[in-house]
Amino acid sequence: MFESFTAGAERALRRAAAVAGRRGAALVEPMDLLAALALETESRAAELMEEFGAPADRLRSAMEPTAWGEDTEAPAEEEDELAEPIPRSADLRMVLGEAVSQARSLDRSRDVGTEHMLAALIAASTPVADVLRAAGLEIPALLDRLTRITAVEAGPLPMVDDIPPLDLAEPGGGVDLARILDASANRAREGLRVVEDYVRFALDDPGLTRRLKEMRHRLAEAERGLDACLLIDARETHQDVGTHIMTVSEQIRENPRAVLAANFKRIAEALRSLEEYSKLVDVWLAGRFEVLRYDVYTIEKLTMTAVASRRSLGEARLMVLIGGLPTLGDLLWVAEEAIAGGADAIQYREKGLTDRERLRQARELRILTARARVPMIMNDRPDLARLAGCDGVHLGQDDVSVRDARRVIGATAQIGVSTHNREQLDAAVLAGAGYLGVGPVFPSATKEFSEPELAGLSFVRLAAETTALPWFAIGGIDATNIDRALEAGATRIAVARAVVRAQSPRKAARRLKARLDGLESEPDLDERIDQS
Repeated sequence: MFESFTAGAERALRRAAAVAGRRGAALVEPMDLLAALALETESRAAELMEEFGAPADRLRSAMEPTAWGEDTEAPAEEEDELAEPIPRSADLRMVLGEAVSQARSLDRSRDVGTEHMLAALIAASTPVADVLRAAGLEIPALLDRLTRITAVEAGPLPMVDDIPPLDLAEPGGGVDLARILDASANRAREGLRVVEDYVRFALDDPGLTRRLKEMRHRLAEAERGLDACLLIDARETHQDVGTHIMTVSEQIRENPRAVLAANFKRIAEALRSLEEYSKLVDVWLAGRFEVLRYDVYTIEKLTMTAVASRRSLGEARLMVLIGGLPTLGDLLWVAEEAIAGGADAIQYREKGLTDRERLRQARELRILTARARVPMIMNDRPDLARLAGCDGVHLGQDDVSVRDARRVIGATAQIGVSTHNREQLDAAVLAGAGYLGVGPVFPSATKEFSEPELAGLSFVRLAAETTALPWFAIGGIDATNIDRALEAGATRIAVARAVVRAQSPRKAARRLKARLDGLESEPDLDERIDQS
């Protein structure tokens, strides 16, 4: 996600790590990046801060002394280069994601610079914004300047006051061209709003809602390259022959998903029309509409993937990971008991067998889960998943890509991806994952993790605020700590040892499922489970 930073932005990130290292921190925080931007005196961000009232010395006074480490002077370049890698905090990763959005709001090819980092720090980190305000920074004026810089550098769109809007009232069909552009812009705006309403109110997906909202704003910015008064003056709705022509397919929508699909096509078609006809007057403006059209294709894929995943995994809340058992009989017995206790999905995870034996076990397990009408997921291996007839495959960060797995297992199978931080989560969503694993939440007896590798409850909270794609909190979850995961925002969990190694897998699964269903407050719940 962060592969396209300018040289100055990369230096700022290294310097932020050096600042964090000098103050003995385990993670690089947004305040470290702010200090680094101030120390990078020749960076664009430092120049802008000084221009708008917050030079480095005043900023240093406004910040906590510990924010700069023991040495308040700028570190040498050699020190930056030799600084030990320090993980970035979730807050800093969110800031960097915002910086990417700032840089590419008008042009997907833009590199992320220090000015975008500064804008993202102000937008995504309240403590940083408070420090900058205390240092005297004129934030509204700075943000206005940054908006103008981004717009002008992205191309000669008429967004600055001294650049006149396009004049479409030229001889040779200017009014007709204005009518075409006006109708296409209206269709694109209307379609975006219809789609946004679905992902906001039906999917409850904050990430997709934000993407669509940003796209509406980008479309509005692009439309500023047209003369709005001329477009409206050219509008002749009552004389538009197309308003009286209606096909049967336009009058019927079978379900909300059909509405969604129809409006995605409507948006893409409208943007194509805007792109083609605006080439007659401004090639740069046509390029903006082209970028928007390609981005709509991406959002359509993400949205339709979310809809399909909701249909297949929407009710699945407890996934049990099974493997590492002495015999096939043990494996099938545990799976059957887990399903009887309420497991909504079974993932077959076996590392120590030959491929032939693993496939044999998977096929037997597939028969059992199919009879119980419970989805079965194969861990790591899309090839074995296809041969065993599984419903999907779960991939780790070191496994094949979602794209390659899709080629093997087919277009309709579920593909899950393990994610451990914000960058991996965003990448998995963009790659088209059908569901996500979020963790490790707690230390696990199944896998050993060092402290920096633990995603923890903060990542659970971030996932809850980022996407409504089905995701399962995983890693060390059991009856003793499930409440903490649920309080952090988890609604689905994936467990292994808590069920597989329990004396009664059925009762263990039933207890976890009861907590997921909100029944943990019933005082006689455990007693009833023990008696069942």
